[in-house]
Amino acid sequence: MAILRKKTLIFFYLNKKYYICINKQIMTQVGLFIIDEPNSNFIKRKIFNFLMNIFSEDDLKNIAYCDDNIGKDMLYVFLDIEKHKEIYHLFKKYNVLLSYKNLTDSFLYQKNLNPIFNGGDFKEVLINFLENNLDKDTILDKINDMGIESLNEVDYKILKK
Repeated sequence: MAILRKKTLIFFYLNKKYYICINKQIMTQVGLFIIDEPNSNFIKRKIFNFLMNIFSEDDLKNIAYCDDNIGKDMLYVFLDIEKHKEIYHLFKKYNVLLSYKNLTDSFLYQKNLNPIFNGGDFKEVLINFLENNLDKDTILDKINDMGIESLNEVDYKILKK
């Protein structure tokens, strides 16, 4: 697993599962929250206000938002696991969370990504994540799993370091 490669073990419990990750100075995780529309504007405002209180200005630059084809909102969060837990519990509290999935490995390998990450601002979020979290070991694992033709310019840039 790509996440398990540094010095400090972190155990966390989320969505009825235990996770183990290794701290890379609290490595950024990529989480996908699929959420439903809140029941009222009052609840929507409460959720919005809470999110604005837990996110810094820099945090907001590490979030990608879109909707799926059936009217559900998809929130990609590129932040540390503590922020994921706060968001998770907030969405559960207000009964809007439909699902949560940690996609860190998929993003490190850059496979099966939502097309919103192919261009524009969200591509910059992805590139920033890769430049700060991708390492040579993960790229070598990617070559073993997907072949050398799967490498892209960010992978080559990291390998040349």
